[in-house]
Order: sequence, then structure tokens, then C-alpha cells
Amino acid sequence: MKISKSKQKNQFSNLSYILFIYFSLLLGLTTTAQTKISGIIISQNGKNVAFVEIYDKISGLKYLSNAKGEFSIRLEKPGNHELVFHKESYAALEKTVSTSDENIVIILNKITNLSEVVIRKQKEKISALNKLKDIEETAIYAGKKTEVITLNKLTANKATNNTRQIFAQVTGLTINESSDGGLQLSIGGRGLDPNRTSNFNTRQNSYDISADVLGYPESYYATPTEALEEIQVVRGAASLQYGTQFGGLVNFKLKTPSKKPFEFATRNTIGSYGLFTNFTSLSGTKDKFSYYTFYNHKQGNGFRPNSEFESKNYFGNLNYQFNDKTSLHFDYTYFNYLAQQAGGLTDVMFNQNPTQSNRTRNWFAVNWNLFALRLKHKFDTNTDFSLQLFGLDASRKAVGYRSNRVSNPDILGTERDLLIGKFVNWGSEARFLKRYKIKDHTSAFLIGAKYYQSKNSGIQGPGSSGSDANFNIADAEFPFYQNQSNYTYPNLNVAVFGENIFKITSNFSITRGSDLKKLKHRQKVLIEK
Repeated sequence: MKISKSKQKNQFSNLSYILFIYFSLLLGLTTTAQTKISGIIISQNGKNVAFVEIYDKISGLKYLSNAKGEFSIRLEKPGNHELVFHKESYAALEKTVSTSDENIVIILNKITNLSEVVIRKQKEKISALNKLKDIEETAIYAGKKTEVITLNKLTANKATNNTRQIFAQVTGLTINESSDGGLQLSIGGRGLDPNRTSNFNTRQNSYDISADVLGYPESYYATPTEALEEIQVVRGAASLQYGTQFGGLVNFKLKTPSKKPFEFATRNTIGSYGLFTNFTSLSGTKDKFSYYTFYNHKQGNGFRPNSEFESKNYFGNLNYQFNDKTSLHFDYTYFNYLAQQAGGLTDVMFNQNPTQSNRTRNWFAVNWNLFALRLKHKFDTNTDFSLQLFGLDASRKAVGYRSNRVSNPDILGTERDLLIGKFVNWGSEARFLKRYKIKDHTSAFLIGAKYYQSKNSGIQGPGSSGSDANFNIADAEFPFYQNQSNYTYPNLNVAVFGENIFKITSNFSITRGSDLKKLKHRQKVLIEK
């Protein structure tokens, strides 16, 4: 793909324009001394309330009190600040606090019996706290339509990743449920094809998890709902920062480590058609080191014949906090599953018997290995930097009878079609975000770069004549088979992006963004006869 010189010139002009405005604004800013608000949070009976969420309505930032209920918030401007205090089972409290106040004591009221009106108002406050802010860490969400699904407030079948229940409140999604046990996620936005969420840039803890975000952006791995803290959805074309998918971004944010040194949790679920799932997690924090890890096992027979499945999913997260400003985070994800596929049905077959199957030799297997390493650093309270390295080593394999007519029954003892896809890719993403003031309102400038490289392959050939899950090419059994093929798909993408939010008033802001990309895509085809 070539970019014309005129287009490159326009893109560089846009980026230069952003940098000019940014540095011009910085020159006009005056430096203010940092100050802070400190206090303690207690309940009605005088006991300390630990880990209370604190939301600054002016800056849009969130904080957390410690295990003793103590909090200390650093601010860059003295004066009054509107703070919201919230904790589960307590009524949300809005309070105006001044930086000149001393010995601040916040008293939260325990929720007992409330009317429907009060409960609804309380729910609205809580929901507002969990929306994506205009600025979060090293990302700008102003000017984008966003939704956040908070899993601990959701009543849903989390053991099988029930998509209809989990995404029920996100409007405009098309949902396709094509696998038992929630092994794969298939959602689409803006009327786009939901198959394996290929039109969303799919991420876990903000790094890519699909097969190949440029050439084959299908997501064969679905993060277990039982391990999630929230799901962030950014609607529309999010290519400025998140890739080339038209649907937007879906980011699965996993649970954070427990504040205790050791925490163990396990849950077993039994259901119809031989369903059994186990989710076991370990978590803890010791000094500067913290961890969160889980193992998820699923198996079942499916509601149709020839639809048994078994999956194994392991995740490990290790974190080290060097100091108040710098931290390092490592993630590893392993996902493996084998499923028998019952085949499709025509309308006539469905009306006759919706549970029938005429495929007894079709199998599908996935092996997924994800790696991610992230460095976070705060130069000061207004300047953040993040660097993330990520990689994927994965494969998907399918073998079976693949007639163009689904009504044709499988012929036992004949060759099957075998398809193997292998995915090896890696990338890095760096982001720098600077907050600054326009009068009394916080604006921000973001600049970043992303490098992405992949070398994937696809093989198609004769499969064995047996009925088992054999994913080896049957050259010896069918030497006359002449249509074997071998494809390689190398991809290279380098992108630089910049974005600035100008906060004019508390209710009005302007977001300007620009990006420059260089894309190199090649396909190498080897036909073996």
C-alpha cells in the first residue's frame, strides 16, 4: 500500500499543527504549587471504612483510600474541590472539600432499607463513577462513544460467558452464539459481521489478542467472564489509536491483585448436557510485588450430537512497583480447546429436528499463547508514560467433511479437508500524555507510536479418513490428492498518532487528532503438487 506525497504532506502538516498548538499553550501556562487534601473515612459507628473510591468531579480522576480508610489526594490548585465517596453497601456521598481544611473526617452511611426511587438514584451515581473519563492513564476518550460493563454488578451466567446477558445493556450490538460453553466471542457493531468479533479491535489489559489485527483479525480466544473486572467498549472507527477495525475497540480488563498477601477462590458449575466448569484463582500483594493468576477448565457434550468440547485456560499476571512513579507488569495467557462440530442445518432440517447432526468427523482445535510486558512511569502528577510489548504464538486447526451443501451426509471412510492456520506476531506501543491547564480546566496532549509485525501461514490439504481429531496431513493415505496449498502472510505496520483535548469549559471541549501510518502487506503463495 502506497501513500501519496500529497497525503503524507497533509498528515505531517496536521501533526505539526497539533505540536505547535501544544507547545504554544504550554508556554502560556503558569506553574502552580502542588497541594493536597488528606483525611479519613469512617462509618456511622465510628469504624474505619477501607478501600473507598474517591472521584474528583473537576479533574475527572479517581483515587482509592487505604486499608485504614485514610486518603491523601495531590492537587495542583488550591481551593474547593467537589469529591464523591463511594463503597459497595454504603450510600454515595458528594462533598465539597477545601485544601485549607485540616483533620477531614468523611462519614459514610450504611445502606439498609431504601425506597425504589432512592435505589435508582444510588445506581445512577455508581454508574457515573464507572464511565470512561475523558482522560484515563495514557489514553484520551473524549469525543468517543464509550460504554463500561462492570462485571461485579452484573447478574449473568459467567461460567459459560453468556454473551446476550453480558452485553445486554450495550445498544447496537449484533451477537452471534456459535459455540457451546462460551469458547468464542462473536459480537459486531454498526451492523458489521459479528463472526469471531473480527470487526472490533479486541484487547485484553490493553494489548491485542486476535490472530492478526491487520490481515486476519478474528478472535479465537475469549477471556473468561469470571476473571474480568470490567469490559470497555469504544464505539466507531477507532483506527487513530487502536488499529484498522471499523467496529471500534473492546478491551477486557482483568481483575487486579488482592491487597491481602494471599487470596484463594474457586467456583465449580454443573449444567445440562454434561457441562462442568471450574474457575480457580490465586491473588495477593506482598510489599512491592503483586500477582493474579487463574485456571479455567470447561467441558460438555453440547445440546446436539457430535458437539462435545473441552478447554483449558491459564493466566498469570506479575507486577512490581519500583516506587510511587514506576511499575512493571507481565502477563501470560494460555488457551487450548478441542471441540467437535455438529455441522449446519437447512431450514427444512431445522423444522424437522433442530437437534439433529449429520457430521460425525468434524473437529476444531485452538492453541493460544499470549505474552505482554508493560512499563508505566509518572514523571509527575500531570505527565504519564507507558511502553507495552506484546506477542502471540498460536494456531487454529480444522478437519472434517466440508460439502457445499450442509444437507449432504458425511461419507465415512473418505478423505476429510484439513485446514491449519499458524499465527506468530509481535508489537510494541508507546504513549506519552501531558495534562495542562486552560484557565481552570484540565486539557491533555497525547502522542504515541505503534509497531506491529506478523508472519502467519495457512495450509490446506487432505485429512485422514478416520473419525478422530487427527490434524496431520494424510499424504501417505491419499497421494493422489493434488490440491494441497501453503500460504504465508507477512504484515508490517508502523503508526504515529497524536491527539489533544482542549477543555474550554466544564461542559465543552474540542478533541483534535491525527495519525500517520505506513503499512506493508505481502502474500507469498506456495502451491505444492
